[in-house]
Amino acid sequence: MKGFFLSKDLSKNVIDVVASALRTKDLNLGLFFDKYVLWWKENNELKCSPEVQVALLRIIYNNPQEAKRLLENPNPSGKKFREKMTENVRKSLSFEFFPLNEYKRYEKRVNNLFNNLKRMGYYIKYLPDENSGLPLNWRLVINLGAASVYETSLLFHRNYSIPYIPGSAVKGVTRHWTIQKFAKEYQKQRDVSYEIAIKEVDKALENGEDLGIKVNEITFKDVIKIFGTQKQRGKVIFFDTPPVLDDRDRDFVVLDVMNVHYRDYYQDKSSKTPPGDWMNPNPIFFLAVEKGTKFRFAVASKNQKLAEKAIKLLKEAVKKIGIGAKTSAGYGYFEVK
Repeated sequence: MKGFFLSKDLSKNVIDVVASALRTKDLNLGLFFDKYVLWWKENNELKCSPEVQVALLRIIYNNPQEAKRLLENPNPSGKKFREKMTENVRKSLSFEFFPLNEYKRYEKRVNNLFNNLKRMGYYIKYLPDENSGLPLNWRLVINLGAASVYETSLLFHRNYSIPYIPGSAVKGVTRHWTIQKFAKEYQKQRDVSYEIAIKEVDKALENGEDLGIKVNEITFKDVIKIFGTQKQRGKVIFFDTPPVLDDRDRDFVVLDVMNVHYRDYYQDKSSKTPPGDWMNPNPIFFLAVEKGTKFRFAVASKNQKLAEKAIKLLKEAVKKIGIGAKTSAGYGYFEVK
């Protein structure tokens, strides 16, 4: 068994539709990865992988008939099928694979939104500025642990099929960094451990309790106003952060891998066999946004000073602690001047 969960004729139609959408720059890649998954049997077990999915897209883009032939051919099978699909195929997707026509419309809508907010009395602050974006120091992974048939995931915009950073994540990482900053000052003033300081600052922010602390011209009262509390919403809006598509020939989404070296040991907790080099590693592929890709951050508030302080905290956060998954391995950090 190789193909989609569709009849043979419909599987052929999927290839034709995908090929046509790729040519016209209209393919919803998020939908393709989630709903049109290529399956095969390996050791009597159904398999799928983002590695094969990326390879399939590139094959369809270059030669749709070759994609059909690979799915129809009874040989190779199993592991050999995966190897045949992925041999001599670049494991990345440039901007040219994405629905650029729709994305241009999305950019116009976002710019119109900002202009309307300015007319309504909001102050918009950008990072780094209105016309450019911050480049990634290394790769970015958003939503890695979301439910997926591949075991890993990457967040695509539902309508525009572009990897992006949701406003909730931007606000969350900025809040997290701010708590760390104020916890250090709280620790110094109250002579408590850093762990206790983190809990106390987080609790105070959640309940809207002013601790009377000031760090780098930002007071804790400012922090409460920026992020809000359980009973009062914040006075600063953190927007979704889209990529800036300024160099469309470069890689945009790439295939990355993490290698679980002792899977058998972790899966069988009752085993008395210790982990060792004799165990087979289990590579897990995942999609990531390539390093150097630029993202434009933006916040808005009717209070200009709060907007300026919020963008300052955000700037520190994406430089110091990163955003998304695997930040401890260097993912999700931005070049900030």
